[in-house]
Amino acid sequence: MKSTLSRIAAALVFTSLFAAGAQAAAPDAAGDAVRITAPAAYHLAPQEFQDYLNAYALSNGDSMKFSQRLNRYYTTVKGESRVEIFAVAPGVFVTKNGATLKFSEDGEALAIDNYERMRVTAVLPTNTIVTARR
Repeated sequence: MKSTLSRIAAALVFTSLFAAGAQAAAPDAAGDAVRITAPAAYHLAPQEFQDYLNAYALSNGDSMKFSQRLNRYYTTVKGESRVEIFAVAPGVFVTKNGATLKFSEDGEALAIDNYERMRVTAVLPTNTIVTARR
C-alpha cells in the first residue's frame, strides 16, 4: 500500500513540476544525481474539513460519510471499513489505494474517481466514477 501512495505522490510531484515549469538543479559533484525541489504538501486550515463532515448519497446507491480525528481525515462507505484520506489540494483528497475524492459547491457535491479502490468487498470495473450530493 505504501508503494501505491508513493506512486501517487510521485505523480503529483511530477505533474506539479511539469505544470509550473520547474527546472532541476545541476548534478551533484559526482555527476550521478539531480536534486528536484518538490512543492510543499497541502495542509488543511483548522475549519476547512467542516464543510465535508456529512453523509453523501452516492449515484450508485451507496452512502458515504466523512469524519475527522485530530488532524487525520477518514471516509466510510456503508458496510466497509473506515479509509484514511489525505488532502492534496483545497477540496481534493486521495486514498492510499489511489481513489480521488473531489468536493465542489462548498461541499455540497462530491465526485470520486477510481471508486472501485474504495471498496474492499465489491468487484467493480477499473476507473469507476461515482458522484454524490448531500
